[in-house]
Amino acid sequence: MNTSQLLDPPRRQPAVRPPRRGADEAAPPIGAVSIPPVGPSGAGARRSPTARLTPAASAFLRRHASAVPIVLVLLAGVAVVLGSGITHYPGFSDDEGTYAAQAWAVLTQGTLAHYTYWYDHPPLGWLQLALLMRLAGPLLPGPGAVAAARGLMLLPALASAALVYVLARRLSLRPVFAATAVLLFALSPLAVTLLRQVYLDNLATPWLLGAFVLAASPSRRLWAYAASGACFAVAMLTKETSLLALPGLGLLVLQRVDRRTRSFCLAAFGLSCGLIALGYPLYALLKGELLPGRGHVSLLEALTFQLYRRPGTGSPLASSSAAHHLIAGWLHTDPWLLALGVGLIPCALAVRGLRPVGVVLAVFAVMPLHGGYLPQPYVIGLLPFCALAIAGVLNASWNESTRSSGRTRLRRAAVVAVAVSLLVIVGPRWQRGDAYAMRADQTRPEHAAERWIAAHVDRRARLLVDDTLYVDLVRMGFAQRFGVVWFYKMDFTTNLDPSIVRHLPGGWRSFDYVVSTPVIRSALEQSPGGLEQVRLLLQNSRPVATFGAGSERVEVRRVVGVGVGSGLIPRAGGRPHPKPSRRAARSGRAAPGSIHERAPRSRIRTRHS
Repeated sequence: MNTSQLLDPPRRQPAVRPPRRGADEAAPPIGAVSIPPVGPSGAGARRSPTARLTPAASAFLRRHASAVPIVLVLLAGVAVVLGSGITHYPGFSDDEGTYAAQAWAVLTQGTLAHYTYWYDHPPLGWLQLALLMRLAGPLLPGPGAVAAARGLMLLPALASAALVYVLARRLSLRPVFAATAVLLFALSPLAVTLLRQVYLDNLATPWLLGAFVLAASPSRRLWAYAASGACFAVAMLTKETSLLALPGLGLLVLQRVDRRTRSFCLAAFGLSCGLIALGYPLYALLKGELLPGRGHVSLLEALTFQLYRRPGTGSPLASSSAAHHLIAGWLHTDPWLLALGVGLIPCALAVRGLRPVGVVLAVFAVMPLHGGYLPQPYVIGLLPFCALAIAGVLNASWNESTRSSGRTRLRRAAVVAVAVSLLVIVGPRWQRGDAYAMRADQTRPEHAAERWIAAHVDRRARLLVDDTLYVDLVRMGFAQRFGVVWFYKMDFTTNLDPSIVRHLPGGWRSFDYVVSTPVIRSALEQSPGGLEQVRLLLQNSRPVATFGAGSERVEVRRVVGVGVGSGLIPRAGGRPHPKPSRRAARSGRAAPGSIHERAPRSRIRTRHS
């Protein structure tokens, strides 16, 4: 044996045993070549599509073969109702313009906001919107940035509807009641109005429902709880009001976790949630904007402003408060889903499987009573859980009638009678509300105003607008930031960004035009002591073009007076200003309008969230 064999001895090859044969099977002759069989199980057989899938995918399709068609049919119906007229109804809100502008800034400027980002919300929401804009690209509807962003809102709405069905099934609801929950959630006129709009709450809802779906996973695996915590952290960083669902989610985790691995699963849930959520303050720390300081914004200062210094909307119990009018607007649009969902909280708490849903509803229903600030999209977080509570109580009543000895048919008949009565009473009203939402056009005056500005206003002019016009006017060639100015930046009523106030010390006198929209008039009505520069600008301007009528009208107003204007275009004098007709062909002096004219108050009011 040489040295190389000592250092690297030859490895013994494992013996290969021939396959066992039956007693009646003859051995092949020596030297014969074995040929693989040709047939259904042979190599030359054509494999079915199911066989080409992985075993896990094949098992999934077999388990959910009946559920997939149901979900697809439900989503098709929801897509038709939500997608028809999505860019025309309801009218644009300032929040929609803000989030569309911030997503546009991410894509075009590489910044988190079109002005100074002052930590008003975590940026993950409009980062997701920017990603959808980049992926969708030419498929987006138009015209306008907000209209294009609304087209994208169909995606999170459909994802939320599908997750409502999955969560209902994992909460042990029968398929018919799970489908009922989806229809209640997506076809309510209130849902049709709100799920279309570019709100961070709509982007957060799929993540929140995904966290509940994973926490209710029947496998009870460690990864499911870790993924649930991660989804919940993403929901919080998309819209911070998702934090209110934590008690219900925590209860669901405690109910479903295996006792033998409880400590590991709870640790996985908490760590995944906490580590992802800590990314937000860590970002502020790395930028030196965690704590207040001179010359920069800070996360702590923004939190203090949002919690303590921001003007509140009052108590919902006070009939004169803004919160009371906002809730009245929700109930006027659809009283059934909210009233039934909140009214069934005790019943949901009494059923063990529905207890997490009842806890979420209870927390969301109690929070507005403290009298702070109640934003318009707050109700979006209630909608899926109201639908689950109603469908879940019906399912529990049906199951109870099945278990009861005697009078089973009578109890089932009672459940069916209640469901049919609700369908007869609520169905026609929902049908009328959804049909109106699919046909109405409340954004036409704004589009007409944009076309007039593009044809008649010098691109060097400085305009004060709401955020729904910002991106479109910048794309037309007007200067961003200080050429087209968002009206909320004129003071510190709702924000802490000092850039506009420092750059334009002349205040309202530095502008050439102001575009009076329903958004601006609603903001002035809701902030009696704020936005003083905006009020002065409207008082010292005259309309040169008006589109629409009543509460939906949009006025393009020219600033007049001595020593006013940006200085970049000729000042407005006593000469007539061109006023277009339908074909923009005639000229004439515009009749002065009163900015304090009050339009009829809409039932669902626009407010900054």
